[in-house]
Amino acid sequence: MSDSGKVLLIDGMSFLFRAFYASSWAGGYRQTSTGVYTNAVHGFTKMMLDYADLVKPTHLIVGWDVASRESLVRSQWYDGYKSNRQAPPDELIPQFDLVKEVTEAFSVPNLGCPGFEGDDVLGTLSTSLSADGHQVVIATGDYDSLQLVSDLVSVKILKNGGKHEHYNPASLLTVRGISPEQVVDVKALMGDASDCIPGCPGIGEKTATKLITEHGDLDRLYGNLESCTAKMRSKLEDHRDQVYLSQKLATIIRDVPLEFSLEAAAWEFDRDMVRSKFEELEFGRSLATRVG
Repeated sequence: MSDSGKVLLIDGMSFLFRAFYASSWAGGYRQTSTGVYTNAVHGFTKMMLDYADLVKPTHLIVGWDVASRESLVRSQWYDGYKSNRQAPPDELIPQFDLVKEVTEAFSVPNLGCPGFEGDDVLGTLSTSLSADGHQVVIATGDYDSLQLVSDLVSVKILKNGGKHEHYNPASLLTVRGISPEQVVDVKALMGDASDCIPGCPGIGEKTATKLITEHGDLDRLYGNLESCTAKMRSKLEDHRDQVYLSQKLATIIRDVPLEFSLEAAAWEFDRDMVRSKFEELEFGRSLATRVG
């Protein structure tokens, strides 16, 4: 692959859950004639093709979570990590394996590693590929991935209605006022209720961003607490260990032990194989026409 090649990395869980809830909120559980639920898989496939058309990649890889919450590396660091997560709906569970059958029909690699999350898989791949000079585009619903942005790595954050926000270093600074290196430190202060990352009580996104942009990073902030108000200094001092734990939890791991071949990720596929899978899942004509 030449330096002009482009790799599209898809956050599998973000796509699958978004596809499921986009159709199921109104009771739209698409099923085959034999009762197999396919609404999430159908939506995922459409989204994958949409982003492939948009990005025009030479290569495409999907990263997945492959572990229970209890077995995650971060759960060993903090027992409360993602402890508020509920089991997925019964209609979605069978589609976790089914969607991988579809991506395999497209000859798209499905990558994951026990103990790690999809973000870590995408972080490892984007870091490795960009270091080799490849252009990388990450499609995800998770703002944590903004820490991966660089000159060669851009991130598209999924939004409702098929829209997305596109981030590179310049747009990240323009829109959110921070650099990729500051993404984690802002989250370390503000926390994240959706992942049960505690942060510092009483500090929200606006204040966290202000503190980090003023001081540069978390270490400099803690090295210069005398410049803060007495109330803010007390908060930060009282929750220092919790803030640094939050920083660790929010940091995407970039050295997951993955085995993959970039050549195997070439965005090219056997149309007959894909059409056969579409027919098996009774996807209908709209998607079939998109693969020729």
